[in-house]
Amino acid sequence: MKKLVPFLLCCGAFEGHAKAPAPALRADSAIQLHVVPNGRYASTFYTVNQEPLTAATVKRLLLRYPPAAAELRKERAQKRWALLLLPVFGAATIVGVQQADRQPTVAGSRFSKAPVPLSISLGTFFGSIYLAASNTHFAKAIEAYNRQFH
Repeated sequence: MKKLVPFLLCCGAFEGHAKAPAPALRADSAIQLHVVPNGRYASTFYTVNQEPLTAATVKRLLLRYPPAAAELRKERAQKRWALLLLPVFGAATIVGVQQADRQPTVAGSRFSKAPVPLSISLGTFFGSIYLAASNTHFAKAIEAYNRQFH
């Protein structure tokens, strides 16, 4: 009898585990990019399990996974910097043009009359374009999200 009680308790513990539902296997929920040619141009859309997703749904999925969310924050910061440089470009251009117009008798171009503000203007303009064009953080966020399934 002393050996039967521990045996029954042990079997009861295993019986509870045996009846528990099996953990669901996660389907491959990787985000995939699909390109559809449309004449001279192409359209792109994202899918998960062959179902198309809206842009908002893709962002919501990416924000749920911390490494992907960090990349999205970097993307947002880089977009913000690109947009913040545009007012600096406008202000520097206005200052440079006004400074050059105050010197009508001096020979030379507007750039030679106001080199500092117009250099700042050109630098911020091309810097903004570079920041906007080189922003690859969204693609990196999708790669980070998809790494959890491989």
